Amino acid sequence: MGAASAGYPFGVLAHSHGKFGNLPQKIDLFGYYFPLHVETSRINLYPSSASNTTSKGLVSRLCSLPDFDDFISEEVSTPILDLVENPIRLKNLSPNELKQLADEIRLELSYIMSKTQRSFKASFSAVELTVAIHHVFHAPVDKILWDVGEQAFAHKILTGRRHHMHTVRQKNGLSGLTSRSESEYDPFGAGHGCNSISAGLGMAVARDIKGKRERIVSVISNETTMAGQLYEAMSNAGYLDSNMVVILNDSRHSLLPKTDEGPRTSVSALSSTLIRFQSSKSFRKFREVAKGVTKRIGRELGLYYIGPVDGHNIEDLICVLREVASLDSLGPVLVHVITEENHGANNNQKKEIVYKQQEDVAGSSNPNSLSSKIHSRTFSDCFAEALIAEADKDTDIVTVHAGMHMEPSLQLFQERFPDKFFDVGMAEQHAVTFSAGLSCGGLKPFCVIPSAFLQRAYDQVVHDVDRQRIPVRFVITSAGLVGSDGPLQCGAFDITLMACLPNMIVMAPSNEDELAHMVATAAFIDDGPVCFRYPRGSVVGMDYTLCSGIPLEIGKGKILVEGKDVALLGYGAMVQNCLKAQTLLAKLGIEVTVADARFCKPLDIKLLRELCRNHAFLITVEEGAIGGFGSHVAQFMALDGRLDGRTKWRPLVLPDNYIEHASPNEQLALAGLTGHHIAATALSLLGRTREALLLMC
Repeated sequence: MGAASAGYPFGVLAHSHGKFGNLPQKIDLFGYYFPLHVETSRINLYPSSASNTTSKGLVSRLCSLPDFDDFISEEVSTPILDLVENPIRLKNLSPNELKQLADEIRLELSYIMSKTQRSFKASFSAVELTVAIHHVFHAPVDKILWDVGEQAFAHKILTGRRHHMHTVRQKNGLSGLTSRSESEYDPFGAGHGCNSISAGLGMAVARDIKGKRERIVSVISNETTMAGQLYEAMSNAGYLDSNMVVILNDSRHSLLPKTDEGPRTSVSALSSTLIRFQSSKSFRKFREVAKGVTKRIGRELGLYYIGPVDGHNIEDLICVLREVASLDSLGPVLVHVITEENHGANNNQKKEIVYKQQEDVAGSSNPNSLSSKIHSRTFSDCFAEALIAEADKDTDIVTVHAGMHMEPSLQLFQERFPDKFFDVGMAEQHAVTFSAGLSCGGLKPFCVIPSAFLQRAYDQVVHDVDRQRIPVRFVITSAGLVGSDGPLQCGAFDITLMACLPNMIVMAPSNEDELAHMVATAAFIDDGPVCFRYPRGSVVGMDYTLCSGIPLEIGKGKILVEGKDVALLGYGAMVQNCLKAQTLLAKLGIEVTVADARFCKPLDIKLLRELCRNHAFLITVEEGAIGGFGSHVAQFMALDGRLDGRTKWRPLVLPDNYIEHASPNEQLALAGLTGHHIAATALSLLGRTREALLLMC
């Protein structure tokens, strides 16, 4: 097959170290026309090794990880992929070679997945699409943005990170997302989805203002199409009319119940022919004339739709993408691509691999991993059981869920009360206001949102709930550190955000029993909003019996262990680490009081005064950012004069930086929140610095 139809006005030669099929050793990209000055000095078009395409920081981070050659078995044969060190190597591949390349990428993903026990399933649907994009477009000059990082693993393989794919989500390894600091081929970081069109449109407008001509491609998934930002961005893109390509990777996921009735979108030979005509220049010129007329009468057509396209047909994908990539493309284009996650599974040499339903996002403590569910219960399991128990007693209880993935335990509530469970996907803002409406209608909504996703809906929490004192019960999941998901889904800020609201009751359970009590407490409160947070991972106890909660006295903490030397006041899951520190210090002859705050707002003032009165040293511990529980304690103690006397107070919080992906225990150590760190802090306050240092060795 010849070179791509669009490109640069200068010759680019990419040298291959071998030959296969019709691929010559010297790939001539002279015909790649791109009529503008491009600064080529910063772009490495033919790196000699995979590591050259990554940032220096990434290379230094990966130096201690196992070598790729020690990881990949000879039984995985990938002759074409072995020669594709960067996207330029795709330019002169024939359709058959591109198809074989896609098969090899899928085989590689399967093999790595089997060895690392991490699911790359979301990327399986996008393999052919990724190959076609990199065949037609010229990254990193052209900007390719991925809305959801889980789709981008084939993209990582083709952009110089193949030799490090086995380190995905490990400490000092590759990110599970696209990352600007990781590769020049990632122009924007994929966060929680929904951002690629907004960011891509910004890049397109900046390109136009600066007189440049690079292409912008934003790949979205149907899992993100529930989010309002996506539609805001598309509406603005239609108005601004800047050239950009939006590709919808429709892998046929839906928030609606699956039924056997109703037609499914199909891509036939006839529709394939029509799609090629639909994307042709002559047809788009006709569309541009029509668009000019409608603008004059006050209407805007928005993005020009092409599709559906068979996302596993390389030739169709290349044909359509070449057309929309041509430089006289007029305005934003939406290409609708139909894919299947299990495409090619029957022909895959690794077909015996069983795909997990959810990615192992938090190491060994991940509640979604199969081994974890067999051997331990999670906070999410306990919450679902407690909520079902409350719903059995109170017919007004309903549940609203928002976020990327629903935890399996919540399906128990959905199965038990199908008419009282509402999954709105990644529409967190809608989830909050929808819950407020349910409450105004006389129901008792529990709005379940992961901590990091709640940040998107904070304005709605403030104005649609708290300001109006509407009793919405916020269940904040994935609170604190989240292991291999790193800073993307780290729940660091919810304590600070929620506790500053005037009408919000803010709680956090220290174990499964406290969680059940807080579910009952939230169901009991009917005069204002309330929230409680719980982390990922296993619960403390091994009691598998259903615990029915009892409403707590609002703002009431409790003392778990009494001592006289140092007081440890823990909030939420950190109470358990305080107990570990107490055990360590007891061996050194130090008597420690451990208290469970339970509430950040309102604070247990009586408990705080008692701890300050009976102890010279007070340490507060929380798995949250600066400005949270410890800050509320400090505010009270300062106003109450408790800091004017003998009491020395030290707060332990998450550090003021983003903690990258690692195992949960590794992250806690980096944050300085383990039992050893707490004990060392107490020893330092007592003047026993040497023992503190020895404890951390």
